[in-house]
Amino acid sequence: MDHTTNANLVITAAVLVWLLSRQLTERPLREKSPIGLVLVVIGAVETAAYLTSRPLSGRDAGMLAASLVVGVLLATVRAFTVRLSLKGGTVMRQGNLATAALWIAGLGQHFLIDTTVAAGLGTVTVLLYFGIVLLAQQQVLIARARGGTVAR
Repeated sequence: MDHTTNANLVITAAVLVWLLSRQLTERPLREKSPIGLVLVVIGAVETAAYLTSRPLSGRDAGMLAASLVVGVLLATVRAFTVRLSLKGGTVMRQGNLATAALWIAGLGQHFLIDTTVAAGLGTVTVLLYFGIVLLAQQQVLIARARGGTVAR
């Protein structure tokens, strides 16, 4: 592993710990949260930098797209493991162990692409992955809250 890969893995671990702590703590459900977008932008910049020196084959691009689709599907399932409740007129959300397990499984499947495609692609695109799946989960949670599946 090179220095950049090690740095990306450390950042990934830090982001995962931070995400899990936020997911497992009861917090207000926000309609708009900049975190997902920030991660998408940073991840897109990192991915673009990677692609300037290592163009992707069609197979590599397909595997990356497949990982993102699986991640969005897991995010949808994960959103249904999050408890929604109403406190003082505010919709609150709190994940559980299943939520955490699905985050880890999703990240694991994303890193599997490193074993089948261009070396380091999974590591380089992990912040993009985090951002996309976080936004997907957020949209499902908002839809659930609007649909009235909030515990009282």
